[in-house]
Amino acid sequence: MPLLIFAGFPGKQRPSGAAYLNAGGLAHCVEEVEKLAILEHDPAIHYSKEGVFIVNGNHGERQGPVEYRLSKQLERDGITWDWFPEHYGFGNGTSMPKSTAIRETMLIDHDSGMGIPDLIATGRVVDFIKLRVQMVPKPTEGWDKYEARWIPGTCPQESHIVHLTCVVTKHRIPEFAYLRLEQIIEQPGASLRDVERYQPQHWSVSRKWNGQPDSKPSKEIERLIGTSR
Repeated sequence: MPLLIFAGFPGKQRPSGAAYLNAGGLAHCVEEVEKLAILEHDPAIHYSKEGVFIVNGNHGERQGPVEYRLSKQLERDGITWDWFPEHYGFGNGTSMPKSTAIRETMLIDHDSGMGIPDLIATGRVVDFIKLRVQMVPKPTEGWDKYEARWIPGTCPQESHIVHLTCVVTKHRIPEFAYLRLEQIIEQPGASLRDVERYQPQHWSVSRKWNGQPDSKPSKEIERLIGTSR
């Protein structure tokens, strides 16, 4: 049962207000519409960095190592299998996890290179009017460990979010199916076949959350599935 990991998610590069396949929609695409693979939906089967587990309540029995494949785009972005921490969980079926990395910053005196609190702690008189300050990344052990997970020189040096799409299939899939799946997930302009076979629940809309739950599908989703009146 292979684990396939891709960069981003369907529609990641699309503008605000555009509809894209969510995890359920991608599963519908893979199994029902384009029939690219049979997914592993058994909730008792759990994929993690440590291996494949059969979970029963609070107990899990390891079945073996994970058979995985990372897309070429992920490798170009600097993400390999070593990027994932020891207890990282991939679940099963289709999922679209995201990891948020917050880079701490601090203010320093541009001329001396000292942090402002350190500068004040010297006991010297500080002329804040003439002080030239600069915001720089704050060295932390946590960030150093995070950066070390990337291919050297590829880790973004500012706060960022890493979006992934994970697909767990029951069997290995042929190369043409993998390439089609890669196209759907990673290429912004990829078109879907038989769009009329999707339902409103298969779509999400790229936008900034306004704190209000939606009561009905957006106009963009209605347009895509042909339900607009």
